[in-house]
Amino acid sequence: MSIFWYLPPILFIGGLVLMVHQAETAITEIVLRRLGRRTEAVVTGHFKSPSGSDPFRYPIVRWTDEKGEEREHAVSAGSRRFAEGNVVGVIHNPGAPDTVALDTQERYKTAMFGLWVGVLLWAGSLAAVLLKIASMLPENRYGY
Repeated sequence: MSIFWYLPPILFIGGLVLMVHQAETAITEIVLRRLGRRTEAVVTGHFKSPSGSDPFRYPIVRWTDEKGEEREHAVSAGSRRFAEGNVVGVIHNPGAPDTVALDTQERYKTAMFGLWVGVLLWAGSLAAVLLKIASMLPENRYGY
């Protein structure tokens, strides 16, 4: 058995994991956009991961919810940079104040792209294994 037999299962499992993660992100975005409230927020600072392994700086936004309480939370901005004092649109879930996202389509589009890449990885690796197995079957077994 060749070492190349190990590559398709790795791609298959990696594709499934990527697909599930990106599907979860896409579903979260859809639910947040349908049930969430849109409001404007002000960028008050930036948050960098404590480990330092994440090269991105996430903007910290402050907004006032429908109860009149001020909320502050770090949001993922994707590839965009925001300076302190910028006004940005956010969507938040009134029942879960920590659920907040920028009011853009960028995260949804990225999740859909990752979802399709995951599908292609696992479907392609499954097809490759099935074709390889089919090519190894004896030809005279089925009487063609």
